Amino acid sequence: MSTSIKSGYDFDAKNGEDFDKNTESITQALMKISSDIKLKPTAAELSRLTGLHRNTLRGREWPLKRLESIKEDRAVAEIRKAMSKKKKSDPVSVLTEKLAASRLELIYWFNNAAEKEDSHRLHLQESKLLAESLEFYKRRLAETQQNLTKARKEIERLQDVIDVLETSNRG
Repeated sequence: MSTSIKSGYDFDAKNGEDFDKNTESITQALMKISSDIKLKPTAAELSRLTGLHRNTLRGREWPLKRLESIKEDRAVAEIRKAMSKKKKSDPVSVLTEKLAASRLELIYWFNNAAEKEDSHRLHLQESKLLAESLEFYKRRLAETQQNLTKARKEIERLQDVIDVLETSNRG
């Protein structure tokens, strides 16, 4: 009677195969959603197309980011489509187009400024930490130099004592 025990490697290999299979399934479904305007770019739709649970998809960040970019691409395409249909001679439509473009640019610059602010705040924290660290090590250096000076003086004093003892033993 022999029992077969699977090693951890067997499970790792199976998990790797499942992961690769699921990744391929997700990629195919994303391509399908991207190319077919009738399919909604949502996690539920991606879940339906792949047969994977939505929580499985949330465990991987990139499919959800790709869905967001598909949504953005579709929104931009809709704006372009609406702009191309309108007459350029109509002043209201021209101003509406400029307003829409201004809004998009405002959103872009707002997000850009927020990212830069966060980055600046992080760099300030890092520089403060480095300055504190520098001061700490300067103090440690000064203490070490004082201890070294004391030790050298003690060595000189002991050397003098040794010299005195050696001269008294000779005489």
